[in-house]
Amino acid sequence: MKTLNGPGDLNISRVLRLIWQQKGISRIEIAQQLGIDKSTVTKIVSSLEEIGIIHAFAQGSAGPQGGRKPIQLEISAEFGAAIGVEITTDVLTVTLVDLYGNIITTIEHEMATESVYRAFDKAISLISPAIESRNIPVIGIGIGIPAIVNTDEGTIIQSIPLNIHQQVDFCDWARTKYDTPVFIENDARCGCLGEITIRHGMNVENALFLLSEIRKITGSATSSKNLSVGFGFILNGQTHYGRDFSAGEFRSILWEPGNSGQFQSNDITSNKIGSDRSITGSVFDELAGHVALLANILDLNHVFVGGLPEDLEKDLIVRIEREIKVKWPYTLPRQCIVSPASLGRAAVAYGAAGHCLQRFFALPNLYQPSGMGPSIKESLSRIREN
Repeated sequence: MKTLNGPGDLNISRVLRLIWQQKGISRIEIAQQLGIDKSTVTKIVSSLEEIGIIHAFAQGSAGPQGGRKPIQLEISAEFGAAIGVEITTDVLTVTLVDLYGNIITTIEHEMATESVYRAFDKAISLISPAIESRNIPVIGIGIGIPAIVNTDEGTIIQSIPLNIHQQVDFCDWARTKYDTPVFIENDARCGCLGEITIRHGMNVENALFLLSEIRKITGSATSSKNLSVGFGFILNGQTHYGRDFSAGEFRSILWEPGNSGQFQSNDITSNKIGSDRSITGSVFDELAGHVALLANILDLNHVFVGGLPEDLEKDLIVRIEREIKVKWPYTLPRQCIVSPASLGRAAVAYGAAGHCLQRFFALPNLYQPSGMGPSIKESLSRIREN
């Protein structure tokens, strides 16, 4: 069954998204950029101001011909907040951000993840005091996990690190329990969403997010760890999912049956990644070669690296930069920036929260499957009632 969002809903979303993207924009500029009649913009802005999600905060400069100074508009940042959760095998990270994506608080908690349900409940209990102390409505909860995830249906298809091998209808359960929009996403793609969100959906065209984390091996009775790697892609400004939501899943071309983890290394050497300089360098070179191949073939202009301690991250970045240049066959300079993720080790949790913001400020599809989420009018009404 499909539902039709009315044209009024579309214009409200267009205006609201533009104010979110361009802090300080005026009514006249909104009308010019969107091609909407000025009186329509005034009505929409007035209704959004009445609800409280936007407000005027300053007067701009008059034009060259003089006249009235334009009123500048912005989102009311604490009109609502989004929760972002990263669930790994041994660490739980939860963050709370306002509507502009500013981090209110971030909490890390070490725990062995035996159940995604219990891990999620624990994350909500950790962040609840911060929400209650500010009395701020939650617009949604995003979760990033190391798994193949059907984002549209809110299901976990499979996760090797979390030992999930049958489909889990996670979001239906979470939405029912917490009466809040809940979205789930692959962890590396959350990194992409974080980079998009921190720029308010602008100026990220073709990029790769490399998520590399040293994680406890699932089912290990010891403290054995391994390097876990996943890729997230932004192509032509859009997060890339692939046909079966598995774009970005990685295993080295040097991997052979019997090897542990994702690389050529065996069980003994894998456990020394991060502590043994020689072994770490060998694995990083193997990884850097793969990243360079993707960056050059796809003509990416940015590679973001996240998930590692700062010293290891810097080492990996240097190796990736070198490999991109070495593997580039032309004399023309290769323009690809390699940099740390904007949010460091909190990138996945932030990106999960960013997923909620992107959904909240998205332009609605006129025809969309039912159950894909409330319209902007419904979302604003629900928040106002709370």
